[in-house]
Amino acid sequence: MLKDRTDYLLDIDEVLGPKAAKKAPGIVKWFLKRRLHVDQINHFVMTAEHYNGVGFFDDALKFLDISYRIRGEENIDLSKRYIFVSNHPLGGAEALIIGSIFRRLYGKGFKVPSNQFLYNLKPLREFFVPVRVLSGGKQDREIVERMTEMFNSDCQSLVFPAGLCARTFKGKITEMPWKKMFISQARKYQRDIVPVHISGHNSKWYFFLSWLSRTLRLKTNIGMLYLVDELFKQAGNEFVITFGKPVPYTTFDKTKTDLQWAEEMKNTVKELSLDNGCTPNM
Repeated sequence: MLKDRTDYLLDIDEVLGPKAAKKAPGIVKWFLKRRLHVDQINHFVMTAEHYNGVGFFDDALKFLDISYRIRGEENIDLSKRYIFVSNHPLGGAEALIIGSIFRRLYGKGFKVPSNQFLYNLKPLREFFVPVRVLSGGKQDREIVERMTEMFNSDCQSLVFPAGLCARTFKGKITEMPWKKMFISQARKYQRDIVPVHISGHNSKWYFFLSWLSRTLRLKTNIGMLYLVDELFKQAGNEFVITFGKPVPYTTFDKTKTDLQWAEEMKNTVKELSLDNGCTPNM
């Protein structure tokens, strides 16, 4: 049964979850709606040509006035299943850009692990695998099951091994340490790894809030609340997406630990930024 457009609208209570939504004061919900641009996003959903599915990626980029160009597309063999691994400079624009590129290359055949907010963008939910950090037993197992299903499917998989967006350390934009999970998954499911670099960075305001969160030792990076703001600030910008040559899964042997291999892949992605003439954002 076809859904009505209104079924795809963003709802702040769903983003918060049932327990938090009941406890949150009205002023908090109002603040979050503004920070997450709920009204603007819902207006776009109601007026876009493609209000759900793969067409939404291109329409959203047009709405936001974001463009991109690709380098290294010839490195991709469309007949193979890959794990694409990318730096994480922005927190929103890269998901839309990758979705637009993969739409053209693979149609609907791709999945991307995402945070809870992106997963709550209902027009794109089918392409995202929610992997928010949860504590305890059953929920953790559910995340593992979702990830296993993704890697074991015929879909292309793209992951951001840093998990969090790049921040500043000592005045330098720095990619967070990469987690090693994608290395073991590449071996297990015999998928070669394609390094991907995405240009760009967030604003000084976002970096300040991230610094403040670290300084105050807050459990949550308050800059995360402004990632949608950061997405809208990218209006008029063009990004460069560079695909490197695939690295065979057989490369990741016992000569190094998985964590060391992950660091090597991170450095490979950083080198792509030097090749494309962009200012390094790692």
